[in-house]
Amino acid sequence: MAPMGIRLSPLGIAVFCLLGVGVIYHLYAGVLSSRIASFRQKRTVDLRELLALSMEAAVQGGREVKRIREDNTLEEKSKGKTKEGASEKLTLGDLNSHRKMFYLIKNTYPNIQVNSEEHANAEGEATVWTRIIPEEILAKISGGKEVPAERITVWIDPLDATQEYTENLQKYVTTMVCVAVDGDPVIGVIHKPFTGYTAWGFVGEGSNVVPRASYNTNFPKDIRY
Repeated sequence: MAPMGIRLSPLGIAVFCLLGVGVIYHLYAGVLSSRIASFRQKRTVDLRELLALSMEAAVQGGREVKRIREDNTLEEKSKGKTKEGASEKLTLGDLNSHRKMFYLIKNTYPNIQVNSEEHANAEGEATVWTRIIPEEILAKISGGKEVPAERITVWIDPLDATQEYTENLQKYVTTMVCVAVDGDPVIGVIHKPFTGYTAWGFVGEGSNVVPRASYNTNFPKDIRY
């Protein structure tokens, strides 16, 4: 005897399709809504969080700078001439620090512009910021300073004083981050890899550095969030 087939009326087919759509909606609605919320959230950036992220980027880059110097695996070469005609050095410390700093910031906030002193052709780092804000920042800087991502530019120097770095003059070596809003600098971070000291400042908000009276503090004051 031939197997019995199941025949659905047009109404039955419509009901079946609606049930399928309903199941798919319930399965994926939560995932889609969370992704949309995440996308919207990343279109704006809290500058206090970006300060903390900048500190972490400078520290992580500094670890690479220090490790490569201590391992004596600099792979030193020249990347050209300075304006004064001197050879401009490039080391593995520059490149590894660049990858750590650049991709930590870019993976966390994909929509902000990040410019670096160096460029690396290797694949990016998978590191993403933990969103832990140091206590010293929480104590001095209030949150809620949201800025559209497209107004922000981050500049990083993965290894300042490369010539001194190759000569093992450690006290001159730093990693640095500068954050600008609409072209005006508002956040600065300087990290010294061989001592572990990190200086930071947020224009009009606070700093962990006590300025000397002779310092020029003519920074832009009218930064509107």
